[in-house]
Amino acid sequence: MEPEDYSSGRQISVSEMQMKTRVTVHRNRFAQALAAVAAAAIWSGGLSVARADTAQNFTIVNHATGQPLSLYDYQGSVIVLDFWAYWCFYCGEAASDIEPNVTEYYRNAGGNANGVPVQVISVSVDCSDQSAADAYIAQHGLELVADDCSETAYSPYSEGGIPQFAVINGTTNSLNFSAWEIIDTPLGYLTNYTVSQLKSDIDSVQTPAPVCTLTAPATGASVTPPSVNLAAVVASNGKIIQDVAFFNDNTLLGRVTNAPYNLTWSNVTTGAKSVCAVAYYGAGFSACSATNSFIVAEPLVQRLSLQGDNVVLSWTGGSGKYQVQVATNLYGASWANCGAAGSFTNLTLVRSNSMCFYRVVRE
Repeated sequence: MEPEDYSSGRQISVSEMQMKTRVTVHRNRFAQALAAVAAAAIWSGGLSVARADTAQNFTIVNHATGQPLSLYDYQGSVIVLDFWAYWCFYCGEAASDIEPNVTEYYRNAGGNANGVPVQVISVSVDCSDQSAADAYIAQHGLELVADDCSETAYSPYSEGGIPQFAVINGTTNSLNFSAWEIIDTPLGYLTNYTVSQLKSDIDSVQTPAPVCTLTAPATGASVTPPSVNLAAVVASNGKIIQDVAFFNDNTLLGRVTNAPYNLTWSNVTTGAKSVCAVAYYGAGFSACSATNSFIVAEPLVQRLSLQGDNVVLSWTGGSGKYQVQVATNLYGASWANCGAAGSFTNLTLVRSNSMCFYRVVRE
């Protein structure tokens, strides 16, 4: 038997049915809702009403816990509201598409294309048969479900039917939307259209890029081998950070997926090093730290010896060029250069009749 188009009274084919969006009219009473399913359905051409209104907070009930659930609890995310009823066939068709291709997709992707978290809230607008609602939830694998028995959440977005959706910018630092701006309110479900429209709305939300800073080693530091402790901090600016990678010049040293972003670089050879950290987010985006340049060198070990009337200062360890300094008092010492050793590792000094202290510093 061919399905009937109630808007025109004519018979339509299954293939034509797949190219349309069916919107079931929602009633406040369950009996009227069942009548709507049986005889008062209307067809829609995939209605999508763009708005610039601000979403007001609402508090309904978390279906799983019975605790209050508020829209503003999900600040920092792009929020998708999916309004449904257990008796609504096209609501189920939409849920079966949205769960893998929106909810799971953005969780696995680490947020939207710009790294902003995404939260889908499935909102039941008919609380008359909770066992039937539970079966619907289990069948379609819904994750975060809320009961809107008085249509508190649904009413501001209703276009006269279900499935009804709303995409809301819950971030407070978006570059292109105001806080809690209603981005879109698509009505009805159309295969190969509704989910792509929702994803386009979700991916449109942008927040500032993260700021990545390499905190250790500091520029100019001298680090003892063979291991170097690397550390970075990331100001996410509302993004989901997928991981942080550390590089010595163009060589990848390792990646860290969770804060604190610390990495031990092992078997490090002595010499000059240049290291940076890169934070990855969204669809292949990254934020790079400044490059810190430092020296990996064995610690300096110094020794004084007599050579006739002179003193020989010699040392091992360190690297690069050196400067020998002298002071006459270690308390509040005032060190003065007394001979540039350059890249050598010893220096002959004229012995003084007064007490002197010598040290070697790397230039």
